[in-house]
Amino acid sequence: MRKVAIILLVAALTGAGLLFYLIETRGLKTKFDAAVARAQNDTVPVEGVVTAADIRHLPPMVQKYLTVTGAVGRSKIRNFRVVWDGALRSDAHALWMSAVMRQENFFQDYSRDFYLTAFMKGLPVSVWHSYQKQRATMQVKIASLFPIVDIKGEELTTAETVTLFNDMCLLAPAALIDKRISWRTVDTQQVEATFTNGKYSIKALLKFRESGELADFISDDRYYLTADNKLRRERWSTPVGEYREFAGRRVVSRGEAVWHLKEGAFTYGKFVLKNIEYNVR
Repeated sequence: MRKVAIILLVAALTGAGLLFYLIETRGLKTKFDAAVARAQNDTVPVEGVVTAADIRHLPPMVQKYLTVTGAVGRSKIRNFRVVWDGALRSDAHALWMSAVMRQENFFQDYSRDFYLTAFMKGLPVSVWHSYQKQRATMQVKIASLFPIVDIKGEELTTAETVTLFNDMCLLAPAALIDKRISWRTVDTQQVEATFTNGKYSIKALLKFRESGELADFISDDRYYLTADNKLRRERWSTPVGEYREFAGRRVVSRGEAVWHLKEGAFTYGKFVLKNIEYNVR
């Protein structure tokens, strides 16, 4: 019996090692790393700091936000690298899945690559969202090898343009000086932003606290992935819980992602920021 147990253990370890090797060499993680490397090569360094003159065209609330988050007087942003801990679920009745997420964004020729790993029904799942050169793709694989979702197209690119702008608002306020963003003041604590990247243009409502911190981000230009892998336009929001300081910049450290579906709203994502680095080479 002992010999059989040893054989089974060796077989299990060998299988696990082979699976790990395949994931690291042929899985979505490899594609994520390659996409980030391309963006690094294509993005030139930035020079200078964000000044009072740079924010003068922004609505007063947005100017205040850049000030309280420490963007003014610090370097302009070329890119950032993020690690998240969090939990996700597919619908209001599904079980939560713990997840570790990595993300890299670049802000000249906008790009965003997001990779997560989680366990679903006991199986390892990997997800890769990529937005480069005004084209978005989304892939989901079991064990990072066997595809279950593979989506691209105009609707997904519009949706990921919203996500990219959300990242700028929550994690890179200094990037909001970009002239590709237009602004309209709604009232004393809300502004509407229109973000344009090439032929893709999206709108979002930004709600601020009196302190100047961003409290919520709401957009009707994002698309919900249904159970049959179809995209459906729905309201999406990211209420903000906490802020922390990272290298002199105060950014969102805890938040949620919410779908406001016709059949009812539900939180599908909870995120805790573990680390963020700016202007990484």
